[in-house]
Amino acid sequence: MKTHDHDHDHKNDHAHSHSHSHLEGGTGRQSRAFAFGLAITAVFVVVEFVAGFWFNSLALISDAGHNLTDALALGFGLVALRLARRAPDASKTYGYHRAGILAATLNATTLVLISLYIFYEGAQRLLNPPPVEGWAVVGVAGIALLVNLGVAALLLGSAKDDLNSRSVFLHIATDAVASLGVIGAGLVEGLTGWRQIDPLISILIGLLIIWSSWGIIKEATNILLEGIPAGLHVEDIRQDVLEQPGVSAVHDLHVWTIGSGYRALSCHVQMDDTTTLAEANRTVQGVVALLEERYDIRHATVQAECQSCEAPNDYCVKSPADAH
Repeated sequence: MKTHDHDHDHKNDHAHSHSHSHLEGGTGRQSRAFAFGLAITAVFVVVEFVAGFWFNSLALISDAGHNLTDALALGFGLVALRLARRAPDASKTYGYHRAGILAATLNATTLVLISLYIFYEGAQRLLNPPPVEGWAVVGVAGIALLVNLGVAALLLGSAKDDLNSRSVFLHIATDAVASLGVIGAGLVEGLTGWRQIDPLISILIGLLIIWSSWGIIKEATNILLEGIPAGLHVEDIRQDVLEQPGVSAVHDLHVWTIGSGYRALSCHVQMDDTTTLAEANRTVQGVVALLEERYDIRHATVQAECQSCEAPNDYCVKSPADAH
């Protein structure tokens, strides 16, 4: 084979376009769920703040603050979803899929900062617990719990596959747990007068928030660093490509995630120099089909060549010093 061939499987591109249209429909449902959840949460934040001041309850005001962060998370998530629907252009050739990842990172980081504030405030209240109208707190926090559960139910379907939705769902779910904790604290305080229960519950909630946020931060960081998607292994992919007819070597292999559920790959496949252009094209199409069917990689760039790159490693990545 005398020439190098850089090829995309157009059949795969058509399948990707169909998948993209399906995803856009799903994104529209997500957007409506986010918008509806944002409206409900924003209204209740006002109600809970007013109730907190009316009943002189710092616990309710604090929970309203938590719900305010839920509203912000929903707002950030909604903006990210709408950005992600924008078509690729000359300056953003992959589109705006990373907007959702940035929103997820921001939401998870906000949760950690909130938990640190909870630790600080909880320590202060343990030393000097303020009086709380327990039964009033139970009533309002009960409504907050119902609101949080309702909004969480709206996001549950998309939270499994989309990091942005999962980070917002986590915001809402942890606040539902917080509301449950506030209800428990209000009951204990109303029945026994034990004021320390409120800060103790708050500290436990803070620990739960940090534990649950770590997974979001870890996954988002891996995507932003263009690490291999979770559950995939480079050597497994390399071996499967090597088993394709006509492929004698694989190098310059890179696998990364553009956005939640949107995997990409590029590689060079080496063939015999007697391979015809038509044979090379069939081999490349077979590799692209394999990657989609076995690894759900829907954006694959496979370059056919008859000799290996002169590169210092399997990934053909040169250091700045090598470039000069």
